[in-house]
Amino acid sequence: MDGAPYLRKIDLKVYTCYPELLNALENMFQLTIGKYSEREGYNGSDYAPTYEDKDGDWMLVGDVPWE
Repeated sequence: MDGAPYLRKIDLKVYTCYPELLNALENMFQLTIGKYSEREGYNGSDYAPTYEDKDGDWMLVGDVPWE
């Protein structure tokens, strides 16, 4: 995101589900991410949260089960 800090680390053990994590990200970056849909991705936002998995692949938050 232009003009904002990025590449922050987040302790996922603090959250119990994706909606809690997304709410924390919205508060951290002062933006609206929107609701996640497997078919349409993130509705209502120009932003899509991603992460780098252990294999080095970039994934959308919500693509794999929380557990």
